[in-house]
Amino acid sequence: MGVLIVPLASGLINAVHVLQGVVDTQRQFTRSSLAVTRDVRQIVESVSQLQRAAGQYHLLKDAELGPALRQSFDELHAQLAQLDTLLADPRSRTALATLQARSQALYRQVRPGEFLASEQFQALGPAFDSLHDVARTLLVQADTAVQRELQTLEGTVQATRRRLILLALALIPLTLLLAAVFSWMINRPIKQLKSSIQQLGLADLRPLPAISGPQDIVELGREIDWLRQRLQALEEQKLRFLRHVSHELKTPLASLREGVALLKDELAGSLNLRQRSIVGIMDSGSRDLQKRIEDLIRYSSMVRGAAPAPATPHALSDTLNTVLARQKLALDARRIEVVTAFAAPVLHTERGQLETILDNLLSNAVKFSPEGGRILVKSVAVEGSVEVWVCDQGDGIPEDERARVFEPFFQGARQPASTVRGSGLGLSIVRESLRAVGGDAEVIDHPPWSTCFRLRWPH
Repeated sequence: MGVLIVPLASGLINAVHVLQGVVDTQRQFTRSSLAVTRDVRQIVESVSQLQRAAGQYHLLKDAELGPALRQSFDELHAQLAQLDTLLADPRSRTALATLQARSQALYRQVRPGEFLASEQFQALGPAFDSLHDVARTLLVQADTAVQRELQTLEGTVQATRRRLILLALALIPLTLLLAAVFSWMINRPIKQLKSSIQQLGLADLRPLPAISGPQDIVELGREIDWLRQRLQALEEQKLRFLRHVSHELKTPLASLREGVALLKDELAGSLNLRQRSIVGIMDSGSRDLQKRIEDLIRYSSMVRGAAPAPATPHALSDTLNTVLARQKLALDARRIEVVTAFAAPVLHTERGQLETILDNLLSNAVKFSPEGGRILVKSVAVEGSVEVWVCDQGDGIPEDERARVFEPFFQGARQPASTVRGSGLGLSIVRESLRAVGGDAEVIDHPPWSTCFRLRWPH
């Protein structure tokens, strides 16, 4: 901001300085021109006064009028000396010198002392007339000199005006250029900061690009990178905790499942109907717990960036039938129909990954579908990839939750009242599995289906 003010301030100071110079020149011109005009007119009057005083003294032959004659000459001499300091024009100074010389010569002839005869005084008439002519000439030349100085001053004012206009025309683009440059210098690091914050908001903890610009913004960028490193450390701690907990739970869970299997096979003795029901509940609970632990292990493995298995061609219908066989009890219990439409019947992927993705999506679809509803599974070939759509007729996903449904452990507000809440990892595993092979998953609108997931596999 200070750099933007510098050219404006310097231009303003320069303009004030120039205008002050013009004002001072105009004030000096006005003062000197008025003084010259006043003094020249007084000289013309003083020449007439000198002639009257000389006439009264010599024609009336009155000695008492001598001081008045001497005073008239002294006033004229003083006025000529004062005017000599004011005149700068060569012609005017020449006329002034002539007037001084002739007035002194004429005064030597009429000064007080012996009285001149009437004829002698009348003979001095041409000398007085010449003195009047020189005084009038001095007045004309002084006026001419004032006019010339006035024209010069007007020229200076016009030149100053042009200079100020040029200065303004130069400052405007310069200021705009500086404003554009500094706007770019400030907006560029701000955009970098915005990009870094958005990257963190998307849970992308890769190293942030270096931020350049003003020192304050650079320091802010370093703080944001420190925050990224801190989040990355916390994320690693969370995943390490998940791995440890998952593996620690697998051993006692295996023992529990083995014990439930022994009871179910009646190796410890025969079971009555109520005991068999309890063993069934224990077996179902242990299977559900095993699935959640496997989800945790699978998710942590994906986040660590484990290399995906080699992709091989698989018939989508065969894999779907395998998954539907596992979901048969739930589908039959709620009388849900699965509709298929495979325009691209073959997918190049790893079989276990495909089964996991379809199993998670179908489990969600079954959980959220109404009684007697339908589920759509279809595939289409697009440029460079195959898309698989899984849609249901549930209550749908609110707009404000669509960007978060793939976050780990996130569970939406619309949960069926009759089901046990899941771990919130199913959709996260779906997206991470697809991104590991260069694909992606997203929620889209596809009427008349209320909820629709679009999955993309690259060829």
